[in-house]
Amino acid sequence: MEKLSLEISGRETSGKGPARRARREGKLPGVLYGMGKSQSVTVDSKPILKLLLEEGGRNRVITLTGQGGLNGKQAMIKDYQIDPLKRNLLHVDLLEIDPTRKIEVTVALNFVGRAVGVADGGVMNIIEREIAVKCFATSIPKHIDIDVSALKIGGSIHLDELTLPEGLEKASQINPTLVTVVPPTKEEEAAPALAEAAAPEVITAKAPAEGEAAAAPAADKGGDKKK
Repeated sequence: MEKLSLEISGRETSGKGPARRARREGKLPGVLYGMGKSQSVTVDSKPILKLLLEEGGRNRVITLTGQGGLNGKQAMIKDYQIDPLKRNLLHVDLLEIDPTRKIEVTVALNFVGRAVGVADGGVMNIIEREIAVKCFATSIPKHIDIDVSALKIGGSIHLDELTLPEGLEKASQINPTLVTVVPPTKEEEAAPALAEAAAPEVITAKAPAEGEAAAAPAADKGGDKKK
């Protein structure tokens, strides 16, 4: 995986005023915390925005470059704030990590294949779209694939049934259901019958037999009477 670096500078003061000044200067204000301490910082917003738009970008390890004790530290994006109107970044929280220790991260689940139960008319119900795992920062995957091809109606896949990639372990002792295939609802079963019943009835006129007179048209009630 490509190594990422981010230029970072420390801020002597914190608060809204210094943060606004940093933005006017084209920098993104933030906080670097972890390892028992925190520090106000400024960074370039472009690399941060690029990571946020990338799959698994928040789990990418960033090597910090800068003056003083910040140079060489490793961090990840922990949180961020976006202006609700302008949609530009306002603030970022960076979490310093120890590359020699496992960390807890959230990884997206990617469901692949077409379940047998879906082909039989069932409905696939995705319950969890991400799970928490523990691993070293260098082993974090973009996502974890789950093959649902063998799932029948009534079948399900739980967390304990997953074969996690090498180096990953569950971050919790619970065993949630991740995905299941359920029978179709009554509405879904009734839909074809309702569609058939709603189809317009086509009536074909029967031609008169040979020698049989056609029915005379009804008299015009509003016509003149014969004198």
